[in-house]
Amino acid sequence: MPGNKRTLDVKSLTALKPRATAYRVSDSGGLLLEVRPTGAKVWLCRLTVAGRRRDMGLGGYPLVSLAAARAAAVEARRLARDGIDPIERRTALAVQQKAADAERLEANSRTFSSVAEQCIKALSPGWKNRRTADLWRTSLASYAFPTLGDLAVAGIDRHAVLRAIDGVWTSRPATGRKVLRRIGTVLRYAAAHGWRANDNPADARMLRHAGLSALPGGKKQPSLPWAKAPAFVKALDTMPGLAPLAVRFLILTAVRSGDVRGARWSELSFDGGVTWTIPGERLKRKKSADVQAHRVPLSPAAIDTLIRTYNMTSAASATVRTLPKLAALRGKALIFPSAKRDRSFSDMTLSAVMRRMNGDPTKAAPPPWRDADGRAAVPHGWRSTFRTWVDDTRPEDAEAAERALAHEDANKVSGAYRRSDLFERRRPLMAAWADHCVTKDKAPEKVQRRSAR
Repeated sequence: MPGNKRTLDVKSLTALKPRATAYRVSDSGGLLLEVRPTGAKVWLCRLTVAGRRRDMGLGGYPLVSLAAARAAAVEARRLARDGIDPIERRTALAVQQKAADAERLEANSRTFSSVAEQCIKALSPGWKNRRTADLWRTSLASYAFPTLGDLAVAGIDRHAVLRAIDGVWTSRPATGRKVLRRIGTVLRYAAAHGWRANDNPADARMLRHAGLSALPGGKKQPSLPWAKAPAFVKALDTMPGLAPLAVRFLILTAVRSGDVRGARWSELSFDGGVTWTIPGERLKRKKSADVQAHRVPLSPAAIDTLIRTYNMTSAASATVRTLPKLAALRGKALIFPSAKRDRSFSDMTLSAVMRRMNGDPTKAAPPPWRDADGRAAVPHGWRSTFRTWVDDTRPEDAEAAERALAHEDANKVSGAYRRSDLFERRRPLMAAWADHCVTKDKAPEKVQRRSAR
């Protein structure tokens, strides 16, 4: 064993030349320098661990200096005296460091955009409309990704979220709210997987303290006064295309836009009057699996709208008498298809009909079809128009009107027991509403076919 006297210095290390075979020179305390035929010089520390002699590599010279090699040898001998194998310890630390580096690299690669896509794929099986995933991707790509897309999801804070929604928050409040909610959902998804802290940097209440302005909110969707409904429907009947008929059907049934756009011929039944049954999974509910189907009694005016729709989208001509057979032949086909027959209209398509009826928004004149505040009426507002008509003209039918709107009972206890949909009371109610909306000079049930565009 070499002694404790140090025999090497920088000058002597430089003077060492390679030989045909490797050889070693000693320094002190078990520190050796191995000179290899290639000229490489490698530090070794000779140790005895648990009665077993081992040589531990300490790195090459001059990358590892003489002083550093001596310090490393001292530490290795200290560990050996304490019963710890320094070679095994170094290997274990290297494995841990490699795992930590891989975790850090993976965390940095978990960008907001990549996690958002994982989140959408995870949530989409529970969404009723397959277009919802497309809407999420489009809105996040347009408003969130430019700021957050390439950021590691673990490092996104409130200030980053503020920067992302700053432009859309005040220019398009409704869109801003949706984008903020979707950002929050993605970040909660990341937190649930342990990829970020379990906080909520997309909480609008907290963001207001960080500088997010409060939106002018609280107003309901603009709706047309019910007294103007007949004039509106008469004007609507002059508009060509399939989308105006979808709006007409929406008005006469008082259902939501999505229910009309997703309506299929197979959902119609013709026993004892025409009934449209909307499946529970297509209704707007938090837990659609627990929701019963919603039956809608169709008035003669609503049936007339279906006949017009059939004639516009088919080579055949439907009548009241032949509609049941023809509807059965259509099966699960959409009643109001888009240009791509397997896809329904978008919500914007119905809104565009009413925007066209209101004319140029840049003109000083107020829109002809507007609410009491002067705001242009929108498709969803027709549900409010219908409900206000009931309150003003048929208050005794208020409960039936709530069932017609597919509203849940506000009292959860009574709602658990009151399971009637008041269908027979709703049939004359919807007929009366249709009689109010549709003027007596109704179009014939056979109409000339027009382009569906």
